Amino acid sequence: LNIDGTPKRDSRGYTIPTYTQDIVQGFAHVFTGWNHKKSIDDPSPILPTHISRRKPMVLYPSHHDTGPKELLGGVTLPARYDGEQDLEDALDNIFEHPNVGPFISLRLIQRLVTSNPSPDYVARIARVFNDNGSGVKGDLAAVVKAILLDPEARPDSYSPIDGKLKEPMLRLTQLWRAYDAVKVDSSGDGDGHRMTDKTGQGPLQAESVFN
Repeated sequence: LNIDGTPKRDSRGYTIPTYTQDIVQGFAHVFTGWNHKKSIDDPSPILPTHISRRKPMVLYPSHHDTGPKELLGGVTLPARYDGEQDLEDALDNIFEHPNVGPFISLRLIQRLVTSNPSPDYVARIARVFNDNGSGVKGDLAAVVKAILLDPEARPDSYSPIDGKLKEPMLRLTQLWRAYDAVKVDSSGDGDGHRMTDKTGQGPLQAESVFN
């Protein structure tokens, strides 16, 4: 991606791939061995339950791939047995990729301000993501401040494409939060799975990881 979120293209006008199948497989091998925890006394891997799905995953070293793993930017993790270090290094590898600034900035703008930000707006925020002014990358407080105080977030004149639609589930949960809502009917489902009956949406029920 360019800093403004638009795709980079080669001399023939084709978009430039960010990763290869080998890199996809490399990251898949990084995540081997991480699973749901059965209990404190019996840490063997199991299928998730409604309880274990809400707990942090744990590493089972015997299930972790110990070979080298190809990541982004020509980085290859060495062969080793440390699955936790593999995970930490892989997440750092993603974070350091130049796509992250514009990618995250665009989606934060879309979530907080407008569905159709200009490339210039995305670029201004991505630069703050990459450097908050003190050499720090990924300072979300600085990023959110820049998003909300940007001239494009507070235009002098109104346009029909300004702002964004808020998803029904978010409208409802934010209403509950604003009024300190509490559950009073013990017969209902406390974690909101029946929300789909009212809103057409539910927590953890998006059709894809892209929502």
